[in-house]
Amino acid sequence: MNHEEWRRARRDEIADKVKVVAKGTVTGHETRVLPGIPGEWRITETGALTHTADGVTREVPSGSPVELGTGRIALAGGADGFYGVVVRDDAVLAPSGIDTYPYDPAWVFEGEFRAAPDGRRLDVEHLTSPRTTDSVLAPVDLVVTINGTEHVLHVIETMPGQRLVVFTDETNGTETPAIGRWLVLPLLEPGSRLTVDFNQASLSHHHLAPAVFTCPLSPPGNHLPMRVEAGERALVYDLKEKTVTYLRHLENREWDAARAMCSENATVWHNDGKGDSTIQENIDGMAAKVGPISSMRYDVTRQFDQPGEVLQQHVVKVVMKDGAVFQVDAAVYFRFEEGLITRIEEYAGLPG
Repeated sequence: MNHEEWRRARRDEIADKVKVVAKGTVTGHETRVLPGIPGEWRITETGALTHTADGVTREVPSGSPVELGTGRIALAGGADGFYGVVVRDDAVLAPSGIDTYPYDPAWVFEGEFRAAPDGRRLDVEHLTSPRTTDSVLAPVDLVVTINGTEHVLHVIETMPGQRLVVFTDETNGTETPAIGRWLVLPLLEPGSRLTVDFNQASLSHHHLAPAVFTCPLSPPGNHLPMRVEAGERALVYDLKEKTVTYLRHLENREWDAARAMCSENATVWHNDGKGDSTIQENIDGMAAKVGPISSMRYDVTRQFDQPGEVLQQHVVKVVMKDGAVFQVDAAVYFRFEEGLITRIEEYAGLPG
């Protein structure tokens, strides 16, 4: 696969992965509720997976979709008492592209898999909230010589059949993600020679949905003391479109979907003298006040953007259940990091 073919494959992979909004596993015979996935899940004594919602239980064959409402579909896969469940939402906005360094053949090397002690496992931190450390299989090391210096990087298997080098370098935190990047490697025996192409250094799935993909950080020692100016740098989003999508979720009272577009520590400020609130407090406050409202519509009149920021004016048109109609003029500032809203500042006028 040449570099352009790899880039196309990566764009397709990300466009697919970004639609995943929740996932979980079902094991054993006890009824389980999976975070972010409606209904109850259970594996029967015969090993079949079942889903119960609204008092109705049905068997879910592997690969069979389950309609969850609001456009979301759950897909289950597995057998013999172990199933993975993934929820997809095709309405989720995909990145418009991937920012990369220019292709540079100088970052292509020959490497070797070096044997590790049988059954070796490493304690690797994962991007859960709060962060957790898991023991991960590390079957081989990758040995690669760069500028005359040999570097040894631990290779991990976080799932069967997928070998990763998660590494950091001197570009992290400024030009590339602070959490490092991935090299996806083939399944080869110790002693095998292989091409190590840092032009294929990729972003982790964590950037697509942090709450869903709790990816591993680099194992201790997997740091390259140099600037690896090759591979992927950041996901590129149409941030103006993202702000509109966020407002549409609020209009439709899709509180969880709106919350999912924001970072865990996102904050909100209004010109009401009450200071900052968390994004959850802000959304909960809106949800508590919409009872008397029949419909609400955000009409965006102007938008301005620059990297990581959107400033817009909009008019909120509100129809009450008692027939009253009013509108609010507002100017709103959105700040983004890695495609997620991290800050909202709203200057709203009086209802008119």
